[in-house]
Amino acid sequence: MEGRSLSLRSYGLRAAHMGIIQIDRLLKTLVWGLLIGLGGLSYAEDSPTEAQSGKMFGQQIYEKRCAHCHGIEGRGDGPAAERFRPPPANFARAKYKYASTQKDELPTDDDLFLTISRGLPGTGMPAWGEVLSKEEMLSVIQYIKTFSNKFAEAEAPPKKIAFGNKIASSAESIAKGKDLFFKKAECNRCHGDEGRADGKNAAELAVWPRNLTKGWTFRRTNAAEEIFQRITRGIIVMPSFAAGENVELTEEERWHIANYVHSLSLYEGVPPWSVTLMAQKIEGALPGKPEDPVWESLPPHEFPLVGQVTIEPRQFTPTVNSVTLKAAYNDKEVAFLVIWDDPTQSVPSAEAIPAESSSEGQMMGETDPLAAEAGDPAYEDAVALQFPTKLYDAAEKPYFLMGDAEHPVNLVKWNAGGRLEEIQASGQDQWVSKAQTQFTGSGRYKNGQYRLVLKRALIPQDASALPLTPGVFAPVAFTAWDGSNGDHDGMRSVSAWYHVLPVLPVPFTRYIYPTFFAGGVVLLEIWVVWAYRRRGKMGNPS
Repeated sequence: MEGRSLSLRSYGLRAAHMGIIQIDRLLKTLVWGLLIGLGGLSYAEDSPTEAQSGKMFGQQIYEKRCAHCHGIEGRGDGPAAERFRPPPANFARAKYKYASTQKDELPTDDDLFLTISRGLPGTGMPAWGEVLSKEEMLSVIQYIKTFSNKFAEAEAPPKKIAFGNKIASSAESIAKGKDLFFKKAECNRCHGDEGRADGKNAAELAVWPRNLTKGWTFRRTNAAEEIFQRITRGIIVMPSFAAGENVELTEEERWHIANYVHSLSLYEGVPPWSVTLMAQKIEGALPGKPEDPVWESLPPHEFPLVGQVTIEPRQFTPTVNSVTLKAAYNDKEVAFLVIWDDPTQSVPSAEAIPAESSSEGQMMGETDPLAAEAGDPAYEDAVALQFPTKLYDAAEKPYFLMGDAEHPVNLVKWNAGGRLEEIQASGQDQWVSKAQTQFTGSGRYKNGQYRLVLKRALIPQDASALPLTPGVFAPVAFTAWDGSNGDHDGMRSVSAWYHVLPVLPVPFTRYIYPTFFAGGVVLLEIWVVWAYRRRGKMGNPS
C-alpha cells in the first residue's frame, strides 16, 4: 500500500465534490471487474447480428453483465451475490417486487425494462441504461424470462393495477392517510411511528422495512404513484392492501396513505449533499442538548456515507448511508449536532441507554477505541468525527481512514452507551487513546434516530488538536457503526473529507458604508440637476 496516502489525499477534495455515492457505485463496479479479471466469468464482446435471435443475444449479454450477481442459472447465486443486501433477484422463482401488475401477477416487459435501465437505488443493481442499448436490454429481458416456465405458460397478459381517480396530495389527504397509516393499516408496526423502519415487528421480517423519510433510497422513486403501486401489489414480505392479505383498503384509502408516505420524505429527490459544514455565530451559551430549540433555527447539512471496503474488515452492506449535521459557535466554543438514522438501538450492555445520556472528558480503557466492548453480546452503535491535527497546504489531507504516519488525525467517538473518547491515530493500527477528551457530549435515541451534541473549545488546550478559527476552512470526516449490522473496528460507514467553516458574521459597517455611498450618489445627482437648471436660468433670463 506504499504511496496510498498521497493518492487519496489528492483525491479527497474531488471525491467530496462528485459525491461519495458515486464512489460507492464505483467500488461495486470494481468488485465485478475483479471477479471477471480473476477468471471467475469472462466472455468476449458480442454485438447483435441478423443471425442471432433475441434470446441468444440476450444470453450473451446476461452472462457478461448479469451472471456475476444473479448466477448462470438466474438463481441469485453469482460469485458476487454475497456482497450485496438485499441479495440479487432469483429469476427462477419469478417473484418480482417492483411491477405495475396486481398481486402475484407476472411483471410486464416494461416493468423489467424500467428496473434494468434505471437500476434500483440503495442496492447493488446499477442503471444499465447508462451502459447498454435499448436493444441489448430488451434481449436480456427475453432471456431472463426463460429462467421460469411461468412466462411461457401464461395464457393471458398480466392484470395491471388500476389507478382509478388519483387523489392529489393536500393537507386533508395527508391527514387522512396518517390516520389510516396508524389505525386501520397499522403500517407503523413495521415502518415505525416516524417512518424510520424501527417498528416493533421490523426485526421479524426477512427483509427490513424501508425508511420512509429517505425517499431517495426508494427503489422506484418516492412518487405517490409508485407508492400507490407498492401498497396495492405488496412487496413479498409486505402484504397487498388491495387483496386483503392483512387489511383491505379501498382505492381512495390507498391514495391517502400514498400521499402521507410521500410527505414523510425529507427531500423530493436525492438530498442536496453538502461539501462544507457552515457553523453559525450565535451570542451567549451554545446549545448543549439535542432538543434545544436553538438547533431548529440553524440550517442542516447532509453528508453521504458508504461502506468501508478498503481494508479488512470490510463493510459491503452498510445500513447507515448518511449523516446530518448542524453547527454553531460563540467566542469560546463550537458545538455540533450530529443526526443519523439507525432502526435498532445496539448498546454495549443488556440495558438500553436512557432517553438522554451525557459524557464529559473521562479516562478510557486500554481497549481498541474503534471496537466493541469485549464480552458484549453484540456490537455497539457509535459515531465519530475526525479532524487532522493541523492544516496542510492546498488539498493535502491525511489518509481518510485514521490518517497516516506523516499526517496524524484526532477522532472523537461517542457510543450508544454514552461513552465519549478521543484518540490520536497515524493509521488503522497506530493509535493512542487520550487520557482526557476535549469534547463533551449529550445524546439520545428516539424513533429510529440518534441525536448527539458534541462541544469543545475553539482553541483547545491540547496542542495536538486542530484549532477551529472563524473564517478558516478545516477538514472534517465522519464515520458511523451500526452494531446490529455487525459493524465493528474497520467495518463501518465512512465519508470522504469535507470541511467545517465557522462563518464570520457580517460586520455592521457592511450595511452602513453602502448606505452612505448610495446616499452620497443621490445627493450628487440632486446637486448636478440643480446646478444644470441654475445655469440654464442664468443663460436665458426671462
